[in-house]
Amino acid sequence: MFMNWFKSSQASAGYVMSKQDVIRAILKKLDSKQDRPFQIAMDELKHDGMIEIKEDGVTVVLTQKGAEKL
Repeated sequence: MFMNWFKSSQASAGYVMSKQDVIRAILKKLDSKQDRPFQIAMDELKHDGMIEIKEDGVTVVLTQKGAEKL
């Protein structure tokens, strides 16, 4: 979901997916059964160095590694 959004936005390293973007593009499309898989996927992208999560816990930044994978 995150990577598709970055790809469709033609994002490069450092591109920010704001809290509003996350809510609009991802969270509104999830149901309660998808909450846990969503968190796991977010953690994996972070662990793999594809994204960074800002202090607010919602804002997502595309890393250089993530941009290269797009």
